[in-house]
Amino acid sequence: MKSTESIQGKITYDKLFWLFMAGSLMGVLIEGLFCLIRKGQWESHVVTVFGPFNALYGAGAVLFFSVSSLLKNKSIVLKVAVITAVATVLELLCGILLADGLGMKAWDYSKAFLNYRGMICLSFTLGWGAAGLVFCLMFDKIDRFLCKLQGKKMHILCIVLSVLMAINLCLTAVCIVRWSNRHYHTAADTKIGRMVDEIAPDRWMYHRFLEWTFIDNSK
Repeated sequence: MKSTESIQGKITYDKLFWLFMAGSLMGVLIEGLFCLIRKGQWESHVVTVFGPFNALYGAGAVLFFSVSSLLKNKSIVLKVAVITAVATVLELLCGILLADGLGMKAWDYSKAFLNYRGMICLSFTLGWGAAGLVFCLMFDKIDRFLCKLQGKKMHILCIVLSVLMAINLCLTAVCIVRWSNRHYHTAADTKIGRMVDEIAPDRWMYHRFLEWTFIDNSK
């Protein structure tokens, strides 16, 4: 196992995995608190069939760290600009995948100022930039903490949790695809598809994936 000094400031799989997990959990927590303040009620915006995880925020954390590390010798203005641009593109691509691939949407910025297809908007792009700025300012502290998560036991835990999360994400993708197919009247033609229809029916998916809607229902 590499020493703490040898990996400081560098990108490693273990670091990215722990960042993904932390970002996925913190994203749900922060968005839940935001809903509590704005709506007066807690909402859990998870994007997995198991556990309190939002993979988009997890991917964002990985993105923030990767850009900060790759551009560590560049100005903070450049790093924040790149983070803002790439995070906005990531959000747009996810929105396009849902809309054009599955006929669904998980968020809607159509009423926001300077939005594109309701998938991205100026205010959230600025939000990505603000989050990126905070991350860049805290990068050294975050990196030092991640460097402490070393050792054989932590690496084994990382591998085990990686496998479990990979299974979770794959099952999530299957359930979402079948949810879309059921809505657009495509029957399951495999045993696995029929089993998914039974264990993750529409009512359960609507309750699990808050604010997700189908495009034909929102017109």
